[in-house]
Formats: sequence, structure tokens, C-alpha cells
Amino acid sequence: MPPMAHSGNRLHRKLSSFGVLLLTLSCLSPVFSIYGVGADVLVHAGTGAAGLFLGGIGLAVVWAAVYAELGAAYPCAGGDYVGVGAILGPWAGFASLTAWAVNLAPSNAFLAKTIATYISDLAPAAPPLVVTFVALGAAVGIALLAVRTSAFVTGIFLSIEMLAVLILIVAGLSHPVRSLGEVLLHPVTLGGNGFMVPVGVSAMALALVSAAYAAVGGNQAIAFGEELASSHRSMGRVILLAGIIGGIATGVSVIAVVLGASDLPSILGSPAPLSAFIAAVGGPAAGHALSAGVVLAIFNALIAQMMFSARLFFSFGRDEIFHPAINAMLARVHLASGAPRAATWLCAITSAACCLLNTHMLVVFISALIVPTLALVSVAVLVGRSRRLTARPGYWRSPLFPLVPILGLLLAIGFAVADLLDADTGRPSLLLLGALIAVGLLWYHFVLSRRPGGWTPRVESELTPRSNAVR
Repeated sequence: MPPMAHSGNRLHRKLSSFGVLLLTLSCLSPVFSIYGVGADVLVHAGTGAAGLFLGGIGLAVVWAAVYAELGAAYPCAGGDYVGVGAILGPWAGFASLTAWAVNLAPSNAFLAKTIATYISDLAPAAPPLVVTFVALGAAVGIALLAVRTSAFVTGIFLSIEMLAVLILIVAGLSHPVRSLGEVLLHPVTLGGNGFMVPVGVSAMALALVSAAYAAVGGNQAIAFGEELASSHRSMGRVILLAGIIGGIATGVSVIAVVLGASDLPSILGSPAPLSAFIAAVGGPAAGHALSAGVVLAIFNALIAQMMFSARLFFSFGRDEIFHPAINAMLARVHLASGAPRAATWLCAITSAACCLLNTHMLVVFISALIVPTLALVSVAVLVGRSRRLTARPGYWRSPLFPLVPILGLLLAIGFAVADLLDADTGRPSLLLLGALIAVGLLWYHFVLSRRPGGWTPRVESELTPRSNAVR
């Protein structure tokens, strides 16, 4: 279609802080964190999961505070890499960009395949691959709608998800069979002989990283910054609030199950311990109903994640990462909806291709993302504050500076050590991501930096004039 005057290659600023909060919490998906990573931590750490997720809530606050300061200063559709590149230099920005670029499609595919896994429990006759592609297609369709419409739809699903979280918490805390002090001081898990045994230190250390991974979040809000009114003033609060809500919802749910599980060996011996807990409390029908809620929650996360991915792809085009024809396509914004439709379709195609990979391969792709991104953001906040590039008047400031970004950097180092100790998934994931970042930096050095004027991430201002959009 011919270009139209007005909105240009700019996203429409039509989202309120509440709308961005809904989208961010949908990306976080507390139910997915609980039933996915949370269940794995519960199986390996037993009652020790309570203490780990209690610590995870604190780490979630640190994570959100670090990202809040960077996001308030650079609320751009490119997310982390724009602020990192503006503060630390283009090479650092491109390293962050590469880390995100190679994780977007595998992350979407992993969510779609997880939906198929839970559907197979409810409807065993449903072909998993068909369910995977149907879920992905439906999520893409909603992501192509006007951003406020998409936020409204995800908000409905999110309300169901938070209701499921509330049910899990009430079921666990209404009739506790053990105290918090007991599980903190004497954590036990199911041994190979079927009896409860003390949890080993190494198992607790590895499970701590997983618990932190499940609890942290909120940084997804940055990608919607160019659609948020008064983004510099509002973004920091949105990220912090989303991170705290997500961390508490995830952490308290797992703690509640630990305190309220009467038949602990049976729960820990189940391949789906949380579903087994609900079935034990409310019967098989309650277990199936909550499984259906999990499907809706993960589908909601897939919608929000697709929107998040599309805005990053849009930013890649606007920052002229690829061939000019591809850049022009990705940077287009639909006039009526304000959605970056070409970027959304490219996300859909690449995600569909990744759905053909097995689940373990997808996990290897996405597991190590937290290490380079959190490290770069933490250093960027430390340097940015010293250069007065973040925490300007009216922007959100992380408290107790420089303690919070230093804690964020230590957290990233802890994740890296844990990944290196995990020979099955963590180590290959970290090495694969490191190799891909190295390839990305070669592209930056030999292609982008040699362009006339070099390359830097584009920092989009709320006052930048608009150009053209397409119908």
C-alpha cells in the first residue's frame, strides 16, 4: 500500500501506565513461572523451595530496581540494548541486541510448545504439533490488533491467571501443616528410597538460581515505552511494580504449597507437583480446572511475548541492523492499529520455524539470556548515574545507589557460575549464547561500524517529529 502521512515509523503513544503493567505482567506470567520453573525447584529442593523463593522475592526487587532506572532514562522499543548502547557504547548495545535477537523466536516457540503439553493432559487426542501452531497463530492474530485492544484482551486473561494464583495461595495457607521456620531451618526433599531426606547444599545452590529466574521480571515493560504516555516519568514505576507483583505472586504461591502440602512425598514424587497438590486439596476436577487456567495463562504470556518481540524487531529495522529493504519493512507501523505488522509477521515466521526444534534445544537457547543482559544493564546504570545519563530530574532513581546495581551485577555473576556448573543445560546455553554474541560483534565491527558515521542505537524521544506510516 502507498505510504500515508501522519504516524510514520513511530509507534502510537496510546497506552496508559496500567495498560503497560498488564502487558508486562502477562509477559511475566506468574502461573507459568510457578508451574514451570517453580515446580522444578519444588521437586529438586523440596521444602527448601520456600526459603529459595523467599530470597527470590528479594532478588526480584533488585532486578526490577536496576531495570527501572535504565528504562526510565531510555524507554525505547529496543529495550535494554538502546540504553546500554547509549551509555556504554555501540559495541555493548549490539552485544545486548544480539542476546535478545537470538532468544526471541525460541522463547515464543517454547511457550507455544508448553501450551501443547498442557493441552495433551486435558485432551490426549489433540496432536501436539497442531496445537502448537494453532496457539502461535492465535497469539499472532491478537498481537496484530491495536495495542490498546491487545492490552485489553491480555488483561482479561491476566485476571483469570491471577485468580488461579490466588486459589493456589489460599489452598496452601488456609490449612498449613508445617511452619515457615521449620522449612527454612530444616529443608527436606524426597530421596531415592521414597523417604524424606535433608536437601544437599549443591542442590539448594542450583535451585536458588532457578528460583531467582522464576521470580524476577518487569524489564519487558521497556519495549512498550514508545507507546506509553509520559514514559520518562512513568516507566520506572511500572517496571518496579510489575517486578514486585510478579515476584510476590510467584514466590508466595510456591511457599504456600510447601506449607500446606499434607502428603509431601506424594506431591514431590509427582511429575506435576502443583497440579497434584490442587487435586489433593480440591479433587481431580479442581486439578483439571487449574490446568485449564494454566493453558490460558501461558497463552496470554505468548500473546504479550509476541508483542514484545515484534517491538524489538521493529527497533532492529529502525536502527538499520540489516539490509535497507528489510529495515524499511520492519520499521513500518500500521496507521490504524499502530502495530508494527511486518515485524510481528517476521516474529511469527521465525517462531514457527523454532517450533520444529525439540524442547531441550529451545531451553538451551534461552536459558543463559539473563547473564549478559543483567550484567550489561547493571554496569550501564552504574556508569549512567556517574555521567548523569540516568536518574535525571523527573526520572526514576534506584534507591541506595550504588548498592542495587552492584547487587544486580553480583546476581548476574551468580547465574553465570550456576550455568557453568550445569553441564546438561546451563553450560551449553552460556557457551552457545557467548558464541552468538561474538558473531554479532563481528557483524558490528566489520559492517555497522564501517558505515559512514558508524552505528549507534537510536534513542527515540517523545518530541521527535513523525514521518510516514502504512495502512
